[in-house]
Amino acid sequence: MSGENPKLYVVQQEIRQHLINVAQRLSLMKTFFPIHEVKILHAAPECCIYSSPKTHKSARQLVEAAGEAYRCKCSFQLVPESFFPNSCINPEDTTIPAEKNAPVSLCDFIYSVREHGDIVRLRNGVFSPANRRIERAMARMLECLNAKRPVRNLQNHWEDEIDQYHFQKIRHNLTSVTFVSSWGDGLRNDDPLEAIKTENIEALSGDCHVTLHYGPPGILSAPSNEHDEMNWKDEAQRVCDQSNLTSITGRSKGVRLVVFSSNSTQFHSERGKDDCIIHDDLWITMRNHEAVPEILSVSLVPPANVFSQMNVKVQYRKSSVAFQHPNAGVMLTSLHWILNTISQLVTDSVSCNNIEISVLKKPRLLELYCGCGAHTIPIAKCSILSQIVAVELDDRLVAACRKNCILNDCLYEEGRSCSETDGYVTKVSVVKEDAAVWAKKNLLLNSKQNMATAQSCCTGDYFNSFDILLVDPPRDGLDKAVCDLALTGRFQHIIYVSCGRSALLRDLDILCMGGFDVADLAVIDLFPGTNAVESLVHLRRRP
Repeated sequence: MSGENPKLYVVQQEIRQHLINVAQRLSLMKTFFPIHEVKILHAAPECCIYSSPKTHKSARQLVEAAGEAYRCKCSFQLVPESFFPNSCINPEDTTIPAEKNAPVSLCDFIYSVREHGDIVRLRNGVFSPANRRIERAMARMLECLNAKRPVRNLQNHWEDEIDQYHFQKIRHNLTSVTFVSSWGDGLRNDDPLEAIKTENIEALSGDCHVTLHYGPPGILSAPSNEHDEMNWKDEAQRVCDQSNLTSITGRSKGVRLVVFSSNSTQFHSERGKDDCIIHDDLWITMRNHEAVPEILSVSLVPPANVFSQMNVKVQYRKSSVAFQHPNAGVMLTSLHWILNTISQLVTDSVSCNNIEISVLKKPRLLELYCGCGAHTIPIAKCSILSQIVAVELDDRLVAACRKNCILNDCLYEEGRSCSETDGYVTKVSVVKEDAAVWAKKNLLLNSKQNMATAQSCCTGDYFNSFDILLVDPPRDGLDKAVCDLALTGRFQHIIYVSCGRSALLRDLDILCMGGFDVADLAVIDLFPGTNAVESLVHLRRRP
């Protein structure tokens, strides 16, 4: 398996050797994590579009080529064709010096990216890592921007016609574009079984928001120029509709203009003023196994029987300008691994204690860096735990997480017992706080001599013990205070999702030297063609 992806093989060997070094320092070679079991996982393929909704098969038949169709956020420069004067003579010459400049009048735009200081055009306007939703949006957007119409030439004494761009205002001073789409490119309907009967692919499309970036002097010729603003919005509206986009935002210094598609009315009641929201639906298929749910699949594709009690639907509403996982396939694989890991922890507790699950006190989970609730809400809806406390600092992500908890009926309400659940859904408390600050407050609480000070600055949730710590930090890894909390707290298990390999190795050193063993470890190719990987680690406190 490792031979299929040399990059993952290198990462696999690096992590193995690092764990061997840690084990040797701890003299735990016989009891430490079996080094040969560093797993390589593959990104799930369910994020593709449906070419034949009736048969439930995707255009790619659920098989994505390595390095293609995975990114749900892409940015490109829009460069006039005159930047590439030799492109007609030598199509292979796709680079130009970064300082090259040329007039943009009557020059078609070309998508390009920067590589090593040069501007490199995308051949045929195609960016293979972009998912299918963005790929279609890119083609239609460029077609609109470069559309021309014949107009009468009034400068000459005789009558003739010249070409003029349809959308001149939206093109003026335009420098770059950003596309952000849903994770999936599938169904957004309260009745998926009814929705998949249609053959209209566009009706099944996920959201796609576009931001147009403008250089000086900007979108408007003068501040608060209502005529310019009205002209821009009129053109943007037509481009938005013709390109089947969810919204178009124009940005320049001090100016932000937004238009929404007039073709889609399904979610208009949900959005606030200028609020660009991404919608996603995710499906979890489970079955009961020894009274604890076993996670069979996590998918963006609705199952055949969506009304089965074993098929759980998770709904997301995310800000288009806040962070979301950029690779839907990796996100699905990681979430499946996390859910199975937590489910197995509960199953092991039942087996080891030889008791009924109804008697067993379900674990409590603290999640730091929870984001919009991408992991939080699926865990809650599987009802594996008694309660979840989710901590996030970014205001937009905190708001999204709370809204998603309400949407999925799992938001904890004041006055309710922390261990109380409704039906099959675990309740979630969402806290706006920096992870390091949260950790420091808990460390302060653990110090008896500072108990009075801690009580004056902490809420009730700080006084409860947690059994599992789930962390998905930025590339820089865990703050020192978070590591200290993990070691001194009552956590029996740590689930660590990492996109920064060097930071992960550093943190594993600290956690393993402090009393944890690696129980499971897997790596996934995060961005094919780059050095980025996503690592999944389950650490168990040493007896």
